[in-house]
Amino acid sequence: MLQPIKMLERRFNLFPAKFFWQGRIYEVEAVNECKTVPGQDADGPAYHFWVRCNGQRLHLCELLSSGKWIVQQD
Repeated sequence: MLQPIKMLERRFNLFPAKFFWQGRIYEVEAVNECKTVPGQDADGPAYHFWVRCNGQRLHLCELLSSGKWIVQQD
């Protein structure tokens, strides 16, 4: 299930560092993997980041056409 998040801070103007989700602020401890996926659907191209924060592995996506961020738990 995809859920919107609010990105609060980035590292090197690219990597997620801090975001707001489900009433909490999460700090990214590590970016384990990242890739760019070309536009294959209505949302267009996206950056995908698999991160570790608060003992969880999360999949964050930045939809480049809208600048919106979403999360899904892997």
